[in-house]
Amino acid sequence: MRSNKHLTLSLLFTFSALGAWAQATVNTSEPKAGRINSPYTRYGIGNMVDTRSAGLRGMGGIANGYAKDYTINAYNPASYTYLNRTTLEFAIDMQSNNVRIGDNVTKSGTFTISQFNLAFPLKQRHLAMNLGYTPISKVYYNSADSVMVQGLGKTLQTHNGEGNLNFAYIGLSGGAKGFSVGVNAGYLFGNIRNSSYFNVIDSNSSYTRNTDISRKDIYGGLYWKGGMMYKASLKNNQYISAGATGTLSQKINTSRSEYFVAGTDTVLNNPGGAITDTVSAVYDKKGKMTMPAEFGFGIHYGKANNYDFGLDITYADWSVFNRFGASEANIGQNAYRISIGGEVIPNVKATPKQYFSAMTYRFGAYYGKDYVYWDQTNTNINYYGLTVGLQLPFRPYYEQSGALNMSLDMGNRGTIANDLAREFYVKFTVGLRFNDLWFRRPKYD
Repeated sequence: MRSNKHLTLSLLFTFSALGAWAQATVNTSEPKAGRINSPYTRYGIGNMVDTRSAGLRGMGGIANGYAKDYTINAYNPASYTYLNRTTLEFAIDMQSNNVRIGDNVTKSGTFTISQFNLAFPLKQRHLAMNLGYTPISKVYYNSADSVMVQGLGKTLQTHNGEGNLNFAYIGLSGGAKGFSVGVNAGYLFGNIRNSSYFNVIDSNSSYTRNTDISRKDIYGGLYWKGGMMYKASLKNNQYISAGATGTLSQKINTSRSEYFVAGTDTVLNNPGGAITDTVSAVYDKKGKMTMPAEFGFGIHYGKANNYDFGLDITYADWSVFNRFGASEANIGQNAYRISIGGEVIPNVKATPKQYFSAMTYRFGAYYGKDYVYWDQTNTNINYYGLTVGLQLPFRPYYEQSGALNMSLDMGNRGTIANDLAREFYVKFTVGLRFNDLWFRRPKYD
């Protein structure tokens, strides 16, 4: 009863935090401070968010074939079947980002909610369910550049944008004899705004010319991701597990509003202010966004709760991505990621005096190619990183009651070649996990 009260209070706290965060990130006409400024988010749907749990991030993200008794792996919904207890998990992200373009370096940072999951076995080792939420992508960029234009003089070109895509879902999995299949199905929603401004700022001009081109897309539609997994027992409590995930290309409802405003502003004497003209405007235009298909495979080898090592590969077909039936510049044909990692618990039967031996130590690495592709110079935007992580159990004998998970991800993305941007990022994720027994029939002697 006491544990159920703790879970209920945690649920109330989490939903309150989600509501406060949603109110705090309502879009305004200009970008806000306190967000990651990434120039590559100008293209497509922005930076793809790592939807893996805090624990899996510390292992390089080897999520396709990972399944544990007391940990939720929402990345592969087939893993729910292997859960032994009702489990609540939520996490927060803290990230810093240094962007270098030539000799110029800009810094930014952010603090956001990462994910929320509540999973419970409906029939032990046969049927399980999960309620979840996770961000899918994030957009925030703000850049300005002075350019000399013949006939106009010095001009200032500014580009900024913001927004995000999110996924709220219900997961269901079922299986028998070590094999499991599952699906996460729900609603993908969010909005993205992109704006560009062109201003003549030459002091020798008697007037300035200004243009404002802005577009805002609002998204909302059904979305799903499936998975399958097989876990085989070997001698001496050892095992091998293999998993696969996939989602087909799906169309999401989109509503677009955009406008193009041009004007002049007399510098010497203009008490009436700028003279502007709306060249074109479209409001609430209905259409579709076609999302890419994505597939992944992973294999793991481990021993009971002592250790686990794995390899992961994911591939996404971005050649099909479009909005309102039109392909877009600087979107590549495909994207991929290769990850390796593992975790070790020195002593799963440690006593309270041996707490450090009961902790889980994680490590990993990854390399990948982003879906953003610089068309002008045929340049791929690659990335790579190293990860470490810790799990601190609430009680020093494995993890049946819950744990605090922490992971650190340090990596590079992009290149400064061809006047592009290179990003050095540090991501710190903290997650809480609570376990309890729900939907179990009491046994009487």
